[in-house]
Amino acid sequence: MLVTMIMMLAVSAVCSASNGKVLDAEEAIVDKFINGGNYKAVTSMMTEDMQKNWDEKAYTNMHAQLAKDFGKLTTNQLIVVEKHNGADVLLYQVVAEKKPAARFVYLFKLNGEKPLLNDFSVMLPQQKEAAKEEAKK
Repeated sequence: MLVTMIMMLAVSAVCSASNGKVLDAEEAIVDKFINGGNYKAVTSMMTEDMQKNWDEKAYTNMHAQLAKDFGKLTTNQLIVVEKHNGADVLLYQVVAEKKPAARFVYLFKLNGEKPLLNDFSVMLPQQKEAAKEEAKK
């Protein structure tokens, strides 16, 4: 009985553990970035290259375009984490009012244990006609 209790505690501890300090920080950055609002707070979490490409106007326009094309996000779930040498890619499955399926891709560069957002992109499913054309090639 003691062995069973120890095993249950061990499994419980593993299941309730966080995703790790770096991944937790990346998920917090994703949340702040996609939920919009304070551009200045978000820029502190971006690489210098991304800051050059994502000024306040571009950031605001991106949020306006997402609101127009997607509507309200109902699901924004992390489904894949790819670890590369000095970089992480986080892939989120998104469901929204106007789009039943999409994926948001976030690229992070790691500076020690401090992740910085380096790029963001949206992936949409191929339309059936486009997929048929691709299959013919």
